[in-house]
Amino acid sequence: MSVVSTPAVLLRSFDYSETSKILKFYSRELGLVSVMAKGIRRGGARGQGLRTFSRGELIAYVRPTRDLQTFKEFALAEAGAALGKDVLRFAGASVLAEIVLLHAAPEPSPEVYERFTNALRRIEAEPRTSLVGAVLAEGWRLVTSLGYEPQIEGCVQCGRMLDTSETSRFDLAAGGTCCSDCASDRSGTLVGPGARHQIEALLQGTVPEELGKPKAHLHLLHDFVIYHISGSKPLKAFRVFGSIAGLEG
Repeated sequence: MSVVSTPAVLLRSFDYSETSKILKFYSRELGLVSVMAKGIRRGGARGQGLRTFSRGELIAYVRPTRDLQTFKEFALAEAGAALGKDVLRFAGASVLAEIVLLHAAPEPSPEVYERFTNALRRIEAEPRTSLVGAVLAEGWRLVTSLGYEPQIEGCVQCGRMLDTSETSRFDLAAGGTCCSDCASDRSGTLVGPGARHQIEALLQGTVPEELGKPKAHLHLLHDFVIYHISGSKPLKAFRVFGSIAGLEG
């Protein structure tokens, strides 16, 4: 058993007994890690700052052969207070956390950790008028960091670059858009040139000045995550976020 100190963000917290909790973190050095925090429910300094999406330095006793490690302490660096005060921001952060939880393994990925924590900072600070777009942008960027970047500029079947005015079809199985010729006998969501340019912007982390059909954009990201990451597991956070943002129904 070794003592490991690593930057981490708290994703989930579960009561285990009258005095203890199981905490699930995504960390830079350990990846996704669950720890048993004995006595944490009694209060005291060890439990300060342990709120969903708080970031700081996790110190844990780690034994590689165990799935559940032992919590030592957590030094709070960023409380994420803005997320807890705004239900839409919290729901947006939950969408990103859901993607991480569905894919992440115990193996560490500093790139994914930095992408995720920077995304949380953006969701905290983003103007509310562009918050839906920011969640979409950070969702696509997180998917890309996990290794599933969709191909948008060229046809995934023949490789031809798409014309700026061409309507294409987004093929989930192929992982991107098909040109009008290759899409003629394939299923998938029709994507007009305007929507395709908006997806390209979101993949670069930019929210278009006028994000057309945000509901359709959210559904496309949802379906892409389901197909490539979740393995058909339901995505509750997406549904909640869409409902709060007024994109469902």
